[in-house]
Amino acid sequence: MEHELKNFDLNLLLAFETLFIERGVTRAGNILGITQAAMSNTLRRLRTIFNDPLFVKDGHRMEPTALALELSAPISAALWEMRQILEVEDFDPKTSHSVFRLGVVDYSSAILVPPLLQRLRNQSPNISIELVDIGGEDEERFLESGEVDLIFSRFQGVAIHKDSLKRLFEMRYICIHRPNHPLVADGKITLEAFLQAGHVHYYPKGMITTVVDEALKQLGKSRRIEARLFSLSLLPFIVQGSDLLAIVPDGVAHVIAHPMNLSMVPIPLPTPPLRMAVAWHPRTENSMQHIWLRQQVLSVLENQKQTL
Repeated sequence: MEHELKNFDLNLLLAFETLFIERGVTRAGNILGITQAAMSNTLRRLRTIFNDPLFVKDGHRMEPTALALELSAPISAALWEMRQILEVEDFDPKTSHSVFRLGVVDYSSAILVPPLLQRLRNQSPNISIELVDIGGEDEERFLESGEVDLIFSRFQGVAIHKDSLKRLFEMRYICIHRPNHPLVADGKITLEAFLQAGHVHYYPKGMITTVVDEALKQLGKSRRIEARLFSLSLLPFIVQGSDLLAIVPDGVAHVIAHPMNLSMVPIPLPTPPLRMAVAWHPRTENSMQHIWLRQQVLSVLENQKQTL
């Protein structure tokens, strides 16, 4: 075993991790600063060592095999320990060129990302962030593998390491609509009018129903959904140019409604709130960089909470 380790190129572990995150030979090569041919050769070496394809072509992506999924957590943990040893303890956010990966879904990114970018631009201009869409996925896997440094999502979705999780605030679901909507009167909408209207709804990946629809089902009713979207960005434009209603968390409504001159009205039935939280992996608990990152994210969200 010692002889095998002595002859093992530890750079292959870094290549594996990068491939696992980027899911593409060209993208991984770009991250590592090597050519596509060199990256392909590295993948061949990994396949030989582990006697497994590790990553197989699926459309435009390279998806991990069962063995690669099994290897991702221990390899990421090993690399993390090495980075901790090499990490410069006098991390300076004013001069650092660190790149942090944040796990979000559309509705959480709408609340966090704009003010966070403004904060970084003013205080840490060389630091950048990358967003990773975690909707509908196993969020624990993203943290275990190191694909993300931090998750901002539903509390129900990230309650995995209770000591590495910060419960934040609740958001209530609210209805947005164009001004002077014919079914809205005096800032209210009746259940009858709510059901009469057509709806456009945003579903994060993996979601097939909502608490609103479940609440209606308990009443033996259902709403008329005319469009199902898997991206939040189109939703306000559709609402602005039609009589369709849309249900979104109130924090998101405040972010997207005012710039689009949309109106908001309470939904005419009780629903459970959306509880939000920030989570990270325990191995980053004492990292200076990650402590700083958490402080920035939590500070931004605390400020946002005051406006929700």
